[in-house]
Amino acid sequence: MAIKSFYYSQLADLRIEGVGLHASYSIHLVIKDENMESGKHVYVAATGRSNAAKAAGSGKLLFWCKVRTSFDNKTYVLERAKGDVWATGIDDIVIGATSFFLPITTWFTPSLEVEAGYFYDSGHTGTVPPMPPSMKRLISLTPFQR
Repeated sequence: MAIKSFYYSQLADLRIEGVGLHASYSIHLVIKDENMESGKHVYVAATGRSNAAKAAGSGKLLFWCKVRTSFDNKTYVLERAKGDVWATGIDDIVIGATSFFLPITTWFTPSLEVEAGYFYDSGHTGTVPPMPPSMKRLISLTPFQR
């Protein structure tokens, strides 16, 4: 079983008075993959962080994240289920978690394409994404155990 932690940052701009480059954000991913006889069980959890809401003076950030597997192109959306318990830092925003099973069907090492971002919700004028609206990263998992 391997547990890996990843921090990714994205420079971003939000055209709202007082925000500008304060819209930059970071995503913290924790990925656990556990080899089994018939494949691999994968668990992905994420939190996000940005100063955009503080810079604007009000509003909230709605983070999102999705994971796509490399060999079957299935997409999994990270969501926070009712009753989930999370320990986070003072400025971290919980995005959610997902888990799935990858069967041994190929000979190459599986990887995940992670795409994440957020929307700024002012509450009275709607939601707007920063520019660029998302970031993508490729993460290689541990090889299948044969």
